[in-house]
Amino acid sequence: MLTVSGAFAQSFDTPRSTPNMWNNLYALSWEISVPTNSDFLTSTSLAGGRFDYRHFLAGKPLSFGVAVSWNSYEQYIPTQTVQYNNGKSAITTDMDRNIYTVPITANAHYYFNYGKKVMPYVGVGIGTQYSDQTIYYNIFVDEEYNWGFLVRPEVGVLIAPNMRNWGILASAAYSYATNKNTLFGIDNMQNFSFNIGLFLSY
Repeated sequence: MLTVSGAFAQSFDTPRSTPNMWNNLYALSWEISVPTNSDFLTSTSLAGGRFDYRHFLAGKPLSFGVAVSWNSYEQYIPTQTVQYNNGKSAITTDMDRNIYTVPITANAHYYFNYGKKVMPYVGVGIGTQYSDQTIYYNIFVDEEYNWGFLVRPEVGVLIAPNMRNWGILASAAYSYATNKNTLFGIDNMQNFSFNIGLFLSY
C-alpha cells in the first residue's frame, strides 16, 4: 500500500511541478500606454489591452509567439488659432485629438528561473502597427490612418501560484513605430506600456 500510495502522489504532482507545464500559453492583459515623443498628443492611454499567444520549446526556457494590442489616446486642447489651407485660412477653436493604435508583433521571450512559480523574462517583438489619427474642431474633422514598422523590447514576469496552469502576467515594454503623419507633425510613434493580466497554459 505504501508503494502504491507513493506512486500515485508522484504522478499527481509531476505535471504541476516540472517545466513540462509550459507548452502553450494564452494571456489577456490590461495595457496602460504613455506616449514619449509627440507634441501632437501627450496624454496617457488607460483604454488599452493585449492578447498574447506563446509556444514554449520543449524543455527550453524559450518561447515564440504573437501578440496583438490596442490603445486609444484622447486629449482635449483648449481654444487656439489653427491655420489650414496652406496658411491661407485660420480658425480659432478648441479641439479634441485622438489616436488609435493596433500593434501586431511576432515575439521571442527568454525566461529566467524556468519552471518555477515566479519566472522573470526578457523579450522582443517585431511587426507592424496600424494607427488612426483624428482631430475634431468646430465643424471640421481631419483624419489620417497609416501602417508602420514596429519594434518592441520588453521585460516581465509570469507568476504561477501553486504551479497551476494559470497565473498572473506583468510586463513593461518600449515601442518604436514608423507611423508618420506630416499634417499633424508626427514623424514616428514611441511609447512605454505597462501590462497586467492573467494567463492560461497547458
